Amino acid sequence: MSVGAISSLNSIATAASSASSSSSSNASQASTLNLNFTTYLKILTTQLQNQDPTNATDPNQFTQELIEMEQVQSQITNNTDLENLVNATSANGLATGTSYVGAYVRASTSSGEFSLHNSAAEIGYTLPSAATSTTINVEDSSGNVVAQLEGGTASGDNYVTWNGVETDGSTASDGTYTFVVNAVDSGGNAITSTNPTALFYVTGVQSNSDGTLTLDSGDLSLLSTDVTGVYAPSTLPTATTGTVISSSSDSSTSS
Repeated sequence: MSVGAISSLNSIATAASSASSSSSSNASQASTLNLNFTTYLKILTTQLQNQDPTNATDPNQFTQELIEMEQVQSQITNNTDLENLVNATSANGLATGTSYVGAYVRASTSSGEFSLHNSAAEIGYTLPSAATSTTINVEDSSGNVVAQLEGGTASGDNYVTWNGVETDGSTASDGTYTFVVNAVDSGGNAITSTNPTALFYVTGVQSNSDGTLTLDSGDLSLLSTDVTGVYAPSTLPTATTGTVISSSSDSSTSS
């Protein structure tokens, strides 16, 4: 095999490896691979036409060249088939994801963010032990406490609804808010809540390259992998109605 043919074959092999590691550039990589493959065939043909009759190409070496060419061509085909499979899977996932639109989903919200939709929201949290009292601060996007709710005190999961009524009696606008749970035991010691969740009304869905879906809920977005329940508006689970603490109470509790 000539130096030129070897160099061209190595270039093709390197490009094939690169193409298989980056699905986002498969189309341009495949185009480059095909171009290099054509160039290699021209080099090999020229080599055969101009070989020294007294020192012809070793048949075993020639056979190895053909095998390597076939491997490169197979890599090109495999890359294309894999990309088609990924695209088909993504499209199917998006089609399935449209069933989320117009439904409510329960999902984890590590930041405590949730959406108020049509003056209704439901949040959840878990207490490791029973509390004597639980106060939930509802904050707006600026961090101002707009409402305080009396939350559930039972050990385990607690779910509380908020109708959008603020501490001063006004009605909060639909949008994004954050909740912070402040629970204390009989000795006045703070109890740390875990597993913050919320119900989100899904307004849109987008597919991601890793096969997951991003669900839109107003200005908020969440991953389908964070969803633990899906509900039609008529089948929403029953939760405790959060009693709004009046403005005469201390509404400046720190989060």
